[in-house]
Amino acid sequence: MLVTGSGGQLGLDLAELLPGRGHEVVALSRRDLDIADARAVDGAVGEHEPGVVVNAAAFTNVDLCEEETEAAYAVNALGPRNLARACEKRGASLLHVSTNYVFDGGQERPYEPFDAARPISAYGRTKLAGEEYVMRLTNRWTVVRTAGVYGQGHNFVRTMLRVAGERDVLKVKDDEFVSPTYARDLAEGIAGIIEEEGYGLYHLTNAGSCSWYEFTREIFRLSGVETELVPIPGSEYPLPAARPANGVLSALGGPTLRPWQEALADYLEREAAAGAARG
Repeated sequence: MLVTGSGGQLGLDLAELLPGRGHEVVALSRRDLDIADARAVDGAVGEHEPGVVVNAAAFTNVDLCEEETEAAYAVNALGPRNLARACEKRGASLLHVSTNYVFDGGQERPYEPFDAARPISAYGRTKLAGEEYVMRLTNRWTVVRTAGVYGQGHNFVRTMLRVAGERDVLKVKDDEFVSPTYARDLAEGIAGIIEEEGYGLYHLTNAGSCSWYEFTREIFRLSGVETELVPIPGSEYPLPAARPANGVLSALGGPTLRPWQEALADYLEREAAAGAARG
């Protein structure tokens, strides 16, 4: 297996998890391979001859995508296109990781895999374009949409814990909903899909959903943080990119992961153990 974007949260966990499941893995970070470079992608796939390529590379700074749309399109759309072409040329399968931001968030129920995609941000539009390239340019494709990923490196959980140490009161949005997803669980779910040759379109998140305020409240409860939390509407915290108010994905027809509360508790325990080990 060839894993692109191996320096990101999901890529790191994929590179650690897959060998333990008996897979030979070549893990390439952005420094090793820029997927927006078609010639480099073709060369890498030709050199390593993978049976499966897992694309975890993406331009994920949602607000910066609004300013640097061309760069976002190069990575999020043209990158998957390049991988799809290279995989089709050499008979490799391609699993591409996408996002709940392909939806506008306007409906009340969780989004099912084949609900109409209507992105409302540059990030969402470029990720949807990447999905479409993958589906059209290769036959052995899998697209896995996920949401609210946290794991190794910079993420929402670490940010909230850091900010809690700097402020007495913290305001968090309570009208945007998501299924927070632990990158390690996501990696395990992806591994299972690959091993079962489950081609097609999937939604894969930890089970259940919450607002960002509720997620933060659980982070603080599990961590023993006493900083005061105040729920606010998203209108009080405007950002350059629009977010889907309902970012919850339905796992209809696909694998399910454990509840987000269990995953968060596991993550925080691992973080505490790692911190203790570092001294």
